[in-house]
Amino acid sequence: MIDVEQQFEQINAPDVVTALLHEFSAVTDYRTLRDSLPRRLADLLKCRCVLFYQRLGETLQLAGGSFDDSPGWSASLLSVAHINPISLDSDLPEACAWRERLLVAVPVDAPALIATPLIYRHRGIGILVALRQKNEGKNTCPVCWGREEVRVVDAVAHVVALLLENTRLLEKDRERIHELSLLNSISSQMNCSMYETQRLKHIVIQRAKEISAVDLCAFLEPHTEAEPIPWITSTLHELLFQRFQERRTLLPLVLERPGDLKHPQACEYLHQLPENIKTFFAVPLLSGHATSKRGGSLLRGGLGAAQDNVREPKVLGIIVGAYHRAWKLRREEVVLLQVLASQASAVLENMLLVAEVVEARNEARKLLRQVLKDQRLKELILESIPSGLITTDSNDCIATFNRAAEAILGYHPCEVLGQPLHKFLDLRNAFGAGSSLPAIGTAVVQASRPRRHYADELHGGTVITVDRQGRNVVLDVDVLPLCDDLGEQMGTLATFIDVTSVHRLEEEKRRLDRLASLGEMAANVAHEVRNPLASIKTSMQILMDDLASDEQSSPPGYSVQQATWAQESIAVVLKEVERLDKIVRDLLLFARPRQLHRVKCDLIEVSDRVLLLIQAQCAEANVAVHRVYERVPCVWVDMDQIEQILLNLYMNAVQAMPDGGILTVACHVLAEEQESSPAEGEANWATGATADNRYTTRALQHRRRHEPPRQAWLEIAVSDTGVGIPPEQLERIFQPFFTTKAHGIGLGLAITRRLVEDHGGYMQVEGHLGYGATISVRLPVITEAPGDVCP
Repeated sequence: MIDVEQQFEQINAPDVVTALLHEFSAVTDYRTLRDSLPRRLADLLKCRCVLFYQRLGETLQLAGGSFDDSPGWSASLLSVAHINPISLDSDLPEACAWRERLLVAVPVDAPALIATPLIYRHRGIGILVALRQKNEGKNTCPVCWGREEVRVVDAVAHVVALLLENTRLLEKDRERIHELSLLNSISSQMNCSMYETQRLKHIVIQRAKEISAVDLCAFLEPHTEAEPIPWITSTLHELLFQRFQERRTLLPLVLERPGDLKHPQACEYLHQLPENIKTFFAVPLLSGHATSKRGGSLLRGGLGAAQDNVREPKVLGIIVGAYHRAWKLRREEVVLLQVLASQASAVLENMLLVAEVVEARNEARKLLRQVLKDQRLKELILESIPSGLITTDSNDCIATFNRAAEAILGYHPCEVLGQPLHKFLDLRNAFGAGSSLPAIGTAVVQASRPRRHYADELHGGTVITVDRQGRNVVLDVDVLPLCDDLGEQMGTLATFIDVTSVHRLEEEKRRLDRLASLGEMAANVAHEVRNPLASIKTSMQILMDDLASDEQSSPPGYSVQQATWAQESIAVVLKEVERLDKIVRDLLLFARPRQLHRVKCDLIEVSDRVLLLIQAQCAEANVAVHRVYERVPCVWVDMDQIEQILLNLYMNAVQAMPDGGILTVACHVLAEEQESSPAEGEANWATGATADNRYTTRALQHRRRHEPPRQAWLEIAVSDTGVGIPPEQLERIFQPFFTTKAHGIGLGLAITRRLVEDHGGYMQVEGHLGYGATISVRLPVITEAPGDVCP
């Protein structure tokens, strides 16, 4: 045997592996690879026969092989291969190699047959058998395997397993990708044809042809009024629908000629088909669910998994196809046809359901239209009530919120419905402690005025609450219980009207009345004081002139010191007279403000001119001036009054910094959206302090006929780093005769406010004790000449 073996070249493992990888790595078809490998392996391994066995259940079955150079399954190959399945428990070398996962050589001393397992990632996929036999004719290969050759075969088996399994998995992935792409395309087309029956039928037929490569294809509908199909008789049409309606299964009907002619039931169908049709199939479209209980698709659930969850199905149609040749439908084709039928049945069922829903909806509309008509009438009545109306349920949650209530309180109905009433309208103490108020709200009321009380049912009063924007709103409220037919209270009804404008007008009128009284008194006092002051001032000036010009005619004993003392005393009197005269002028300015004489000017230039006037006072008080100016338009204002306003503000800021500090003057334009302007049509604006130590004064705003529309506001903000303003003094600093200084009568800011309001503007104060204060003057930007311009 050794002499024989030396006549042949030993096989080399690297060469064999390289040849296999070079020739078969690019093969992507599994069957081609499986059929080509044995013949090439026999040549590389120098043996006569190579066989592949694959596991199927508990057996090994022949999958491919070659014997010498004979193509196909030759008689020589069938004589050495096991045609019948090999049991895994048998004693054959193939079964032993599978169980032990080791190479088996037979016979052991001079092996002619090698059986080695094909293992891929620690998983057996089959058995490779390499057989050497003596060739009676031409001796082209050894008759037995050497020890090194056995190891080479074992190593080559792993490469063969790798090639086979990778190609199989790649082919399987391609099939899955194709199936998923096809399913996605089917689903997309089905969704696009949701309401077009003819288009759906065309898509079903087209896709069925694409899946099965059928020669004839059609879509059968349940009713017989549809256009007849030439190769489907009416009898076959009835038989198919009768079959699937009785069986209620998604399993298709597949008939083959002539094999199925032996079956009586299949013969009944085949007799209705033309003779040239060799294979026929029918796939039903059933209503209901066509997925498995596990939620998987038909592709994963198998052929019969679609029967698991079908509930009272109804045949909506049948997909039929025929071949003019004998054709065996593959399992994948059947599954895809079932999926197509399932998708189409879902769309058809949706169409039927939509038609039923439309019909039911039309009927319901007729019944509902009258109810909606009556309900809409009630809603219109409710929304047309000019008073705000709110109803609550037994839990004090809002059930009704009409349009007037929305306009008054600023809340949208979606924000308040179902919410407790006290969150939006405070009524707990609105009508006094002695009245038996129906159960509503629990919030705090700022003010109330009991009005009427009828038989312990109707309650009324005035309530101050806060709207959605945080503004105070004065309401005139009536509250009464809502009772059902049995007289039991089921909720509460509250109606109210907005009397904020009236309330503000009353407050403004009272303020103006007070100012008018103060002004009249101030004018009378100024008139009575001004004439004596003029006489005193004139007399003092004459006396001083006489003392200065006639020092030589002084009486005996009148020294120079006495003359100097007399002149200083007269100067003090003149200074105090001048101070009193300034107070009198302020009183007259406050009491009788003069008419505006508007001119077009640049407020930045006016500000710089006023700052130049107080430059000496700033230097003396060690106050630095910072200017923060932006580009502002020229406006029409009374220049003298604006200078008076700025002078008062700058001097107040300097006097608030006795130890020095920084005076900041900012000038810029506020856009309309930045300014919390009054609501359209309001007669006056809010006046009051806010929670963040801010106080705003807004005058009555009656728009004149020739006044141009105001699109923006010009703000001059004066900030200091002085002692600040206590919160309790914020509301009083604009009151006449209120002052915190040792000198002065407290008319500076009152006059400033009057002048600003005469220009149609308002003032805002922000201050914190110990952190300085900021007083802002906001004037409407008027760029065109108004009616009160100076001629």
